Amino acid sequence: MYGTPSAPPTDEDVLRAVERHLSGRSGGPVRLGSPDAVRISWHSLLECRIVRTTETRVESTRVHKGRTDLSKRAVYTDLTTYKTDPPPEPGRPRRIELVQRDSVRERACECGNGTWHCKRCEGRGDIPCDTTVVCAACRGLDPCTSCEGTGRARDRASARVQDTASPERVRCAKCRSPRAACPACAGRARTECPKCRGGGSVPCPQCKGSGTVPHDACAGTGVITTWTGAVIEQRDRPEEVTLPERRPPVCARRRARSAGAWREAVLTSSRADLPADLEDAHRAAITPRLGRSPGEVARRVTIRHLPLARLSADHEPDRVFYVFPGLTDLEVVALPSRRQVLRASAVGAAVLLVALLVLALVL
Repeated sequence: MYGTPSAPPTDEDVLRAVERHLSGRSGGPVRLGSPDAVRISWHSLLECRIVRTTETRVESTRVHKGRTDLSKRAVYTDLTTYKTDPPPEPGRPRRIELVQRDSVRERACECGNGTWHCKRCEGRGDIPCDTTVVCAACRGLDPCTSCEGTGRARDRASARVQDTASPERVRCAKCRSPRAACPACAGRARTECPKCRGGGSVPCPQCKGSGTVPHDACAGTGVITTWTGAVIEQRDRPEEVTLPERRPPVCARRRARSAGAWREAVLTSSRADLPADLEDAHRAAITPRLGRSPGEVARRVTIRHLPLARLSADHEPDRVFYVFPGLTDLEVVALPSRRQVLRASAVGAAVLLVALLVLALVL
């Protein structure tokens, strides 16, 4: 067991933890030799996330069509000195709408009563309409077989023969030829407009015949409201702090993440001190990132760190050991050393080469 669990382990604690680990494996006491035969370096893990709450303020003149209720909006006098609180929940944006004190004005619209003359009909209430339309029966193409809608009948020899399959023809109203004209238009090629019944005008579809429409400038209310308002937006911007140096192998990091007794600290004040047990390398990585950003109104720094040591010994040349505080004692993760990995790779390559040579001889 190493000293106080809350205190970082020392090199002596790391050495004794590895010796206990090897003793448990071998069934007898193991000593790694003199300090000169053991090398310990620290590769402690750090997870640091900084969430900055930044704020933007925009002031402008607002115009509303009609009356509006601004009583629920906070009132300010000077936007630059207006005090706000950070968002109650980190990660959730916040929008605050304000109204400047004594800036609300209601004025009567130029329309007077909320209506305006219709531009479509120019206030008349109706729009022009053609008194006639193309005949739906003959489509204006075959109004009369004798005069073809011109009113001048041709001689009998040149007149077109009536199609026996077509409806019975009637006397043409223009050239008076019997049984020659379309029964729908009587040779005129056009019929009375069904919309205006020949009157020449129809109610305006824009104003429905009234000649007036709701005034767009005041939305038909006759009143326009203006005021000076502001919008304050608060948003969180997360940052991750990473260490530049080489990290331990994935297997060691994975084991440390699941079984390590990580030390945690949450700083919500820009004046809060970093944890006293934070290593110098971690402190050097975090400190430059704690400066105040433009528009920053709040900050939340979450720090998780775990002391982790790497031990190699002449007594164990084929393995390296990673040691970190666990929930009850120091945890030890044994991994192949670089020498052992290279040796295994060389043996594997040699076996593969022999297999290829044998295969070549067989074939």
